[in-house]
Amino acid sequence: MAARPPSLPVDPATDAARLMQRIGFAALALCPLAALTSRRGLVVLAPFGLVMIILAGIIGTEGREPSTALRRHAASGTGAAAAFLLLWSALSIVWTPFPLEAAARWINIAALSIGAFATAAALPAHVRATNLNLLPIGLGAAAVLTLVLLMRYGFDPALETDRAVLDRLPLLFGLLLPPCVTWLMSKGRLAAGGALAAVVTAALTAAGGFAVLGALAVGGCIYALTALRPTAGRLAATALTAGLVLFAPLAPFVLRPLGKLFLGQTHPSVEAVRVWARTVSDDPVRLITGHGFDTAMRARDAGLVPAGAPRGLLFEIWYEVGVLGALALAYLLARAVKAAAAGAPAAAPGAVMTVVVAVMLAVSGQGALQSWWITMLGLSAVVLVAVENGQYRTVRPRTQRASILRNAPNSTGDAVS
Repeated sequence: MAARPPSLPVDPATDAARLMQRIGFAALALCPLAALTSRRGLVVLAPFGLVMIILAGIIGTEGREPSTALRRHAASGTGAAAAFLLLWSALSIVWTPFPLEAAARWINIAALSIGAFATAAALPAHVRATNLNLLPIGLGAAAVLTLVLLMRYGFDPALETDRAVLDRLPLLFGLLLPPCVTWLMSKGRLAAGGALAAVVTAALTAAGGFAVLGALAVGGCIYALTALRPTAGRLAATALTAGLVLFAPLAPFVLRPLGKLFLGQTHPSVEAVRVWARTVSDDPVRLITGHGFDTAMRARDAGLVPAGAPRGLLFEIWYEVGVLGALALAYLLARAVKAAAAGAPAAAPGAVMTVVVAVMLAVSGQGALQSWWITMLGLSAVVLVAVENGQYRTVRPRTQRASILRNAPNSTGDAVS
């Protein structure tokens, strides 16, 4: 009679870390539902999930792996660009007209950014599929519930009492859909990935998220190009993201004649471009230093900038932090695209698409520097890294464990029969 194989050693720290990881991923999976039910649900639940994953990484490895990953990423070009952008934004508060408000906003954004960065570093090299499976489930459940609520209350004036929820939710759907579908398709679940894309698209259409659908369409083209020709897809994504930021000051002089030709001189978009062109030509020195962090929106509200001034990343980055901040952001985006394209072949197209979608949404004026928008970006980045780290497995865990137990030696030194 064959002897029983030796039982696997019990490590309380490892078990606790796995439990905290599961709780953290469950919290992240519930973020779309939280964003649907409350305007502050996302900014409360997402940090909780990130903190649980960080603590799990610290407990599971006694802090060795997270600290090593943090040092490695901080010393990289991406980390240096992100650090410079944060520091230059902090320095620009000195000459902003609203220093107290800008300082409070900077602290909030810096904390959220560093938290997302630390969470990505704390993720294990091999993320369990059971944890990652929670993310598309949560996104799909939120999309279905959105459809049900809109079908039931879509024409009820009572729904307008918290319209901000329906304005923000499509953005979260757009940022989470590419990595979630990428995860499902990388594991051969094509039907599940298609169903998730279909139900989220239906929810976006019902909620009026047409800007998000447009960004997803652009990202889908980049996805297809990256899947067919990885180098061409990476170059196209880099030109589309970093290139837009670099050449943004030239945009109003190119777009204004075209807008007047096709839209008419009195169209609001043409007026916004005219204000942008005057901002560039009347004070070119400010293209170097900018007007200070968190100035664009507050200056518009205070009447320092015409109400028709454009909204979105391209105008705000140059207006607030000038050429140095724009160069740092363009370099950061180029590095982000390069890192996304260098991942596992099954995950790289979806990662590149996510970066492109995020930039397209920011360019169209979605989110700006609001806390909930930075939280969404951090959440999307963490999910991207988790999907990349989940690509390691080639055989099912049950099969691996069974193979180990079959080959384990018995008490007499023979293999278990």
